[in-house]
Amino acid sequence: MSQKVDVFIVGSKGIPARYGGFETFVDELTQRRKNSDINYYVACMNADTDSDTFMVNQATCFNVNVPNIGSAKALLYDMKALRTSLDYIKEHHIDSPIIYVLACRIGPFINHYKKELAQYNGTLLVNPDGHEWKRAKWNAAIRLLCQDFGQINANS
Repeated sequence: MSQKVDVFIVGSKGIPARYGGFETFVDELTQRRKNSDINYYVACMNADTDSDTFMVNQATCFNVNVPNIGSAKALLYDMKALRTSLDYIKEHHIDSPIIYVLACRIGPFINHYKKELAQYNGTLLVNPDGHEWKRAKWNAAIRLLCQDFGQINANS
């Protein structure tokens, strides 16, 4: 009998996919699951539900409410989604979880979460987008911050 693996996914806007690449990736990953021993948990930003958690594609989804604060919304979402994931891990006594962060935008703050995850024998996987700092929809300060954070992530 194989051991269950708990994978928390942070950084997409959620499932079902309504946006771009990361959302489609997570939607397809959970839809096409081949191994029932993998439990997926997906952070969903401002989901259209009143529930804190809900199921999509047999994945447990977390509703992460983030106010519309402009360019910094994505940064706040990453931090709140990581906090929600860690709280869930603690509350449900999950040992050896994996947190997979897509397009990590929180650079120097990630080590705080990494240390806390280590208390649960967890693994942190970071997939830096690499192009966050180029997004024209964000103001110059946030783009510069993302560029710096990308360098810090690469060196962590």
